[in-house]
Amino acid sequence: MKGGRNRKEGDKMKFPIKITTLLLILAVFICLASCGKKEMNDLPLLASCDFEDGKAEGWKPNIPENWRVAGIDDSMVYELVSPGIHGEIRAPTSWSILAEHDLTSFEIEGRLKCKAEASNPHRDMCVIFHFKDPTHFSYVHFSASTDSLHNIIGLVNGADRVKINSEPPGESVFRLTDMEWHRFKVSYDSETGDIKAFLDDMDTPILTACDKTLAHGFVGVGSFDDTGYFDDITLKGKKKAQNP
Repeated sequence: MKGGRNRKEGDKMKFPIKITTLLLILAVFICLASCGKKEMNDLPLLASCDFEDGKAEGWKPNIPENWRVAGIDDSMVYELVSPGIHGEIRAPTSWSILAEHDLTSFEIEGRLKCKAEASNPHRDMCVIFHFKDPTHFSYVHFSASTDSLHNIIGLVNGADRVKINSEPPGESVFRLTDMEWHRFKVSYDSETGDIKAFLDDMDTPILTACDKTLAHGFVGVGSFDDTGYFDDITLKGKKKAQNP
């Protein structure tokens, strides 16, 4: 009887210890999540571009003659005039990056409009990020259809691009189906690796991923193989720490 009582008393002592441990673990996770959210909310504004002065200062296109500032729909916008040329690997062919900002965490917002025919299910506009060189970068591919190649978050890491978003092929929401302007937002949290891409609805992402492969780089806009317009772009971000 005495031994039985001791075992029961020991079990009673273990139970609150387990509960306390679980509560501590939960508190750590909540703290980490709130810290990451706070960092994203506190990102400083690095660039704001409405192109109304007729210039694209700070932008560095891969093919300068394919980009210009033009008047469209009663506004000055950044226009991708001609599609790029496919290279040795399958990846977006056109991009223009904000070359002064090598970023880890970031959030880019703006407006885009695709010039390809609305009947083309593969029409696209892209947001480029963590750009290091033409064969190492990530991108969001907004399109008019969805499969393993279109309407994805892609990674170009020295080889043909691969889909890294969590939505199964053919199941992501696609909205680039017309010749109208669309609002976009893309964010990356360096603490968690979370990538979120929004089109039209700025509260619910249509594409999500978790990836830390490249970790930092330049941010910009472009297309896989189409043309279009970008406007009213703002970039917030955390710059990569410089080596001493």
